[in-house]
Amino acid sequence: MNCISLNYKQIKLDIRKSFAFDDNVKLNIMKQLTLGDKITQCILLCTCNRTEVYFDGSKMYFDYVINVLSQYSNVSKDAIKKYAMFFENEKATFHLFKVTSGIDSMVMGEDEILSQTRSAYMFSKNNNFTSYEFNMIFQKSFECAKIIKNETPLSTTSISVATLVGNVVSKLGDNTNVLVIGASGKIGTTVVKNLLSHKNINVKITIREHNKQLSTVDDNIEVVPYNDRYNYINNSDCIVSATKSPHYTITKYDVDNSDINTKSRLLIDLAVPPDIDSELDGYNGFSILNIDHFEEIANYNNKIKESSVESALKIICSEIDELKKDIIFHSFLPKMKNMDDKEKKIIYKMKSNLSSKSFEEFISVYEKES
Repeated sequence: MNCISLNYKQIKLDIRKSFAFDDNVKLNIMKQLTLGDKITQCILLCTCNRTEVYFDGSKMYFDYVINVLSQYSNVSKDAIKKYAMFFENEKATFHLFKVTSGIDSMVMGEDEILSQTRSAYMFSKNNNFTSYEFNMIFQKSFECAKIIKNETPLSTTSISVATLVGNVVSKLGDNTNVLVIGASGKIGTTVVKNLLSHKNINVKITIREHNKQLSTVDDNIEVVPYNDRYNYINNSDCIVSATKSPHYTITKYDVDNSDINTKSRLLIDLAVPPDIDSELDGYNGFSILNIDHFEEIANYNNKIKESSVESALKIICSEIDELKKDIIFHSFLPKMKNMDDKEKKIIYKMKSNLSSKSFEEFISVYEKES
C-alpha cells in the first residue's frame, strides 16, 4: 500500500480547500485511478485537515495519482509535489495507523478522524475499490485505534476542534448568544453539543430542512430559518458556520444591505472551503477565526499528550506486526485444506508465538519442505 497525503502540516487552508472533494468527485477520482491495471485498490480520505489517497501498486504510480489530483483540484502537479507527503509500503501502513488513532491529527488524540477514516473506507469498499488486503489493513487500523483509546490517555484527554470552539466562545461573556449555521451537519452537531455544555451560552441554530431531526435535540435550542439568518445576527455575539455549502453563508454585501448594528462579534468559520466572506474580518466589529486558527491551541494540547504517544506507537508497532502475520496467513490458508489437525495446530501456534518476520520464514521453510 502507498499513500499521498496533503495535510495541515504542509499546506495552509487556502490551498487545502482545493482538495475538499465531495462524494461525486471522490467517486470519479477513484474510477479514474483504477482504470486499466495500474491501480486496483484505492481509498480517498477527505477531511478539513487532510486529503489522502491510499492505493496499491508500485512507487512509479505516484506521478499518476498526482496527475489525477491535479486534474480535479486545479492545483499544479509541481505544487502538489511540493506540498505532498509520500509514504510507501510499511511506512504507508504505519502512517494510516497514526492517522486513525489521532496521533497525526491537529488536535492529537481527537476522535473524529476515526469515524471519518472508517466512512472513507466504507465508501470505497461499497463501490468495489478495495479487496482483502486493504480490508485487512484498514480494519486492523480501526481495531488498533480502539485499543489505544482504551489503554492510553491519548484520547481520554483529547480536545476536538468542536470542544476548542466551545471553550473560545465561553470566554466571550456571561450571557453569550451564538448562532450556528449548518447545525444539522456532523461538525455543526458536535459544535452545538459542546456549546450547550457551557451554561453561559445561548444557542440558536439555522438549518435548511426544518423537518430534519437533529442528533442534538435540546429544549434550549431555537431553530430559525436559514434564509432569515441575517435577521438574527444583531442579537448574536458569535456566529459559527460549519456547512458543506459551495457558496458563502455570510457575505459583506449582505451585511451591508441588512439592518445590522456595529458591535464586536466573533465569526467562526469551520468549513473547507470557507463559508464566511473574508472581507468581514475587521469590518464593523466582526472578527473571523477559521479552522487553521485552532492549530495554535491544538499544539498546546498536543504537548500535554506527548507522554502518551510513546505507548501508542508501541501498540501500533505490535498491531502492525499482527497484521503482517494475518496477511501471510491469509495467503497460506488455501494450502491448509489438506493438512491434518496436528499440522494445523502447529501453524496456528507458530502464528501466535512468532514475530511476523519469523512467521514468514517459518512458512517459507514449511512450503519448501512440504
